[in-house]
Amino acid sequence: MGIDVSLADVKRLTPRYTLGPNGYYFAIDPNGYVLLHPNLQPKNPKSQEPVTLDFLDAELENEIKVEIRHSMIEGQNGERTLDTLIKSYDERYIDKGTRTYTWTLVNSTDYSLALVLPPYGSHYIKAKLDEAITQAKYLESIMPKNFETAGYVYLAPREYCDGLTPSTNNTAYLVNFIELIDLQTPSSPNCKTDLITNLLLDAGFTSDLVINYWNKTKPAGVLARFVATDGGITRIYPKSAGEDWTENPETYEASYYKRSLNNNIYIFTAPYINKTWDGIQSSVESGIMVSRAVELKIDGKHLKPAVVGVKLEVNAWMENFTKVVSKSKCYREICDCTKNSKHFDCVILDDGGFLLMSNQDDYIAKIGKFFGEIDPSLMRRLLNTSLYAFNKSYDFQSVCDPESETKAAAGLRSVYVPSIVEILNIGWWASTAAWSLLQQLFLTLTFPHFLEAVDADIDDFSEPLSKSSCITEQTQYYFYDNESSFSGLVDCGNCSRLYHAEKLSNTNLVFLLVESKHTCQSCDTKSLMQAEQKSDGPDPCFLAKNPRHRKGPEVCFDSDEHDEPICTTSRAPAVASAPLFILLQVLMWCGGRMTLSVAGALV
Repeated sequence: MGIDVSLADVKRLTPRYTLGPNGYYFAIDPNGYVLLHPNLQPKNPKSQEPVTLDFLDAELENEIKVEIRHSMIEGQNGERTLDTLIKSYDERYIDKGTRTYTWTLVNSTDYSLALVLPPYGSHYIKAKLDEAITQAKYLESIMPKNFETAGYVYLAPREYCDGLTPSTNNTAYLVNFIELIDLQTPSSPNCKTDLITNLLLDAGFTSDLVINYWNKTKPAGVLARFVATDGGITRIYPKSAGEDWTENPETYEASYYKRSLNNNIYIFTAPYINKTWDGIQSSVESGIMVSRAVELKIDGKHLKPAVVGVKLEVNAWMENFTKVVSKSKCYREICDCTKNSKHFDCVILDDGGFLLMSNQDDYIAKIGKFFGEIDPSLMRRLLNTSLYAFNKSYDFQSVCDPESETKAAAGLRSVYVPSIVEILNIGWWASTAAWSLLQQLFLTLTFPHFLEAVDADIDDFSEPLSKSSCITEQTQYYFYDNESSFSGLVDCGNCSRLYHAEKLSNTNLVFLLVESKHTCQSCDTKSLMQAEQKSDGPDPCFLAKNPRHRKGPEVCFDSDEHDEPICTTSRAPAVASAPLFILLQVLMWCGGRMTLSVAGALV
């Protein structure tokens, strides 16, 4: 006898908001297949049946994860802290981060459950808002009538109360939330009190930020200023920028938010453009997003409760960029980055290899494009010199359209390289004071009175995003190491192009100065593709020669000695996972039958 448990039910009964945007649980069976994982998605949007996904395919594989998987299959308990590559939520970038894995066997089963946390995820903020007057004041700050003065507000679509159904229509959802809180207090048994009080607190301090500071200044070249919080508030100023906002209002599913938490620098995010170049102008007009996490320490606990940032107007940034990186008098250094220079291309790329800025007008429409499709020979050179590295992996849950396929010298001299402050102009937004100001607001306006840091727990639940799947090959690029300067020649046979690359400190950017493409026509023009490509998946014979550890049954119940082997070597038996009703025991265990130790947790 078996019991069907939908993926939605499984994810609803697992913790989420107390583990932070980058913390999660996962469970695997004796064959290493995940039963529960944030990256596990249904095969079909009309069905909740998930694909069969190995743990090492759900994440980016490394040797330590192989060892963790083996230990979990063998029913052992353990904990490991490791440095790992992390694929961004939008699957365009790779981050390097530290994660602590803690795992144990589920009672009375052969299934294993693990908790994964970043260094800042062992504690979370729990608001204390007992006064009705304070609650009412903060609730008023998210009302649409106040968007003009307090900024446009997006509410993360979470299940704050029974009867409040998450919706993609932000305005309707916001109005429904306000009306519901007017009818019953956050402490109502029908509501998740911690979710609501954290949201109201975030609404209050973000409103203070806009009214007391952002309202008083209008920095040139900035399309929008925004703050997004762990509690589920995204506030954009001015209102007009909020009306055009396209980022995910659920901060736990917003790629810029999760990446900002993973990195202690300013994160520049390239605008999205599709593979056929449709809608390029609208992408450029949306601006360049820059964000950074707010870091706090309360009683020695490390927290990252919010992300702040701006969207830069492209033309204004280009004008400032070309002024800063060009000099009227050059002696022995290369500094001809004047607008539309005939001799040199000056560009800024992000850590994923996407174009963010150039001194050439014909490059501006390509902002957001992978640079390997713009200047393939130079991008290949940057790979060969280890400025960039790349990671290839298979996504067994990608969305595929069956009707269409993916489209896809001189001696060295010194180079004048601007600082990030020069490029962005100290009079804009990038001064340290801008981020210190928000930290001060957190500490002086709210924390002493309304907050406490508590251990991460497993008291709340969430819905999955349904998504059809197929196999694709993904390639993400990232900075290989901490080296900051790279120089050399792009050898094209009959000619060569001089280049210099310099990473900009405290950012995910690299500044490139290279002799223009038209000065050397014989360079390779074959595009270096980053876009996701449809694939048949890994070679089964290669997998057979490198089998993954699985704990199969003692007797193979579907064996036929007359079967012809697919490959020239034996392969480990592939055994189907046990019925999903076993998950009920996992969920019961999550409800308190056993306790996982959390590194750094309070006692």
